[in-house]
Amino acid sequence: MENALRRNPKIPKFVVCSDIGGDCQGGDRLSNLPEPIIHHIFSFLETIDVVRASAVSRRWRYFWLSIPYLNFNIHNIWSNPLERWSLEKINEKFKDFVNWVLLSQNGSINIQRFLLSCFNCVDDYTLYRWLNAVAQRNVQVLDLDIISEEPIKLPRCLVTCESLMSLKLDFGNREHQGVLNLPTCAGFNQLKSLDLQHVEVLDYNLFRKFLSSCPLLENLYMKECFFRDFKILDISTTSLKYLTIDEFLLSEPKGLRSCEVICESLEALKLHFGWGIDKYVLKPPPTSVGFSRLKSLDLKHVEFLDHSFFLKLISSSPFLENLIMDSCRFPDLRILDISSASLKSLTLDRIEFGGDELGSYKLKIACPNLVSFKIFALLLPDFNLEGLNSLQNAFVFLETIGEHMEDIEICHRLSKILNGLCGVEVLKLSCTLYEILNASLEEGSYFSASFNNLKSLILCVTMAEWTVPLIIRLLNRSPNLEALTIYFDADEYFDEWKISNKAILCLTCHLKTVDLVEFKGHEYELELVRFLLKNGHVLQKLRISWLEDVYNRREIISRIMKFPRSSSSVILKFLQPKSSFDFCEILR
Repeated sequence: MENALRRNPKIPKFVVCSDIGGDCQGGDRLSNLPEPIIHHIFSFLETIDVVRASAVSRRWRYFWLSIPYLNFNIHNIWSNPLERWSLEKINEKFKDFVNWVLLSQNGSINIQRFLLSCFNCVDDYTLYRWLNAVAQRNVQVLDLDIISEEPIKLPRCLVTCESLMSLKLDFGNREHQGVLNLPTCAGFNQLKSLDLQHVEVLDYNLFRKFLSSCPLLENLYMKECFFRDFKILDISTTSLKYLTIDEFLLSEPKGLRSCEVICESLEALKLHFGWGIDKYVLKPPPTSVGFSRLKSLDLKHVEFLDHSFFLKLISSSPFLENLIMDSCRFPDLRILDISSASLKSLTLDRIEFGGDELGSYKLKIACPNLVSFKIFALLLPDFNLEGLNSLQNAFVFLETIGEHMEDIEICHRLSKILNGLCGVEVLKLSCTLYEILNASLEEGSYFSASFNNLKSLILCVTMAEWTVPLIIRLLNRSPNLEALTIYFDADEYFDEWKISNKAILCLTCHLKTVDLVEFKGHEYELELVRFLLKNGHVLQKLRISWLEDVYNRREIISRIMKFPRSSSSVILKFLQPKSSFDFCEILR
């Protein structure tokens, strides 16, 4: 009997219960759904799987003939096809399958989405026949992922397709960009979204004409594209709301060296340029047009040759809420002034100031509605934080302090940072700050305020003789702290010590959750655990995530379980090692 069941497995039917009277009847619950809902469910499947599903249910037998979502991917139709056929044979079989579906389907059904991923099929005009077929069926969303050695041209039937609202073209990878021959005729009257990835564009004038011929275009996304012989990428359109240029080239940037954007209607602008030695230049437009609707600005590897243009860019964006600047460069600037009444989120990551290596530049930030502030810097800059009364979330990450600065100057700069951030609810600090920060807090003359609003403190620490005293001082300055997270980094060697059991307000009344990550079980870490358990009167959870190469975990757990606890409800959890982490990346 068991063997018979294995040979002839039967699929049990679902039981459908009526809400009225509680009567049940046999049936297929999925098949009883309305046809539009089944179509929606099937829209997440590839077409080959929808065809295969026709054998599961009698009602589904002909669904694939009318489903308006078609998804053909040559990589997923067969399992290990190269074991049976050559690439040429695979390509032929794939074309036969697509042809069969398109010819068999009801031609009066409009195609809502057509996704195609395949190899070169332009040599025999197969691709163009498919595009003509879907254009005649009023396709709305078209996604083409094609590897081709030959240039691909957008046919007239597609350009003049009045139903097309979204077009995505992906022609390769980082090492290979497929050539796109842009149309010479006007069209794309209804196109709202254009996504170009790994595409090589040859003609500058045709590209400008192509964009201007899309009167309703709202979203333009370009990733790792190659603009041959372009000196300036000029994007001028009146309807565009979202513009993204995302190029992460592994070698020197090719061709394009600067970018000019004139779009009054823009709401989000993201410019992530290549990894080359030279930064791309964001040029000011020749007119006085600003970004009167811009809400989000995300810049990476952008150089401002004229810093007054940056100031004008910020001042002419009255609705700007989110500003991210990563590896941007100001060659002639010593004071970066960011003043905006609308800004809510600000991230500054490795800003370069004209090759300055001594940290003599200054940052002035005057944003009364700023909620989140993150800074990643090579050296400690001279901060001037003004009126950040709305600030709730702050993250300060410094790679080095700077040996050229005197300790007094470092303490002075740190105190300016802390005074500007003392009203936050979430504070995240990197380990390079701690030795001087500990001295600043110990002296009391540099920083005497408290973090009265602080609810969550996240630290990345290098365990040294000053680390735990600093943690204790920060806890003393945070009377309402509810959550503490500590990432343990590398260690320094020092004599063992004990922590004073002096009462700390947050441990007595508020601290409920403690997370210790990359825990090694060294004596000073165990002493910190002992202190938290003994003095955490309202502690509810203490979670320990192991470092991967800790082998005596049972012994360490046994010791921790014997520590006295002030809170009878505290739960101890010991978690498996996490994958290697970058403190900076985790908190972005």
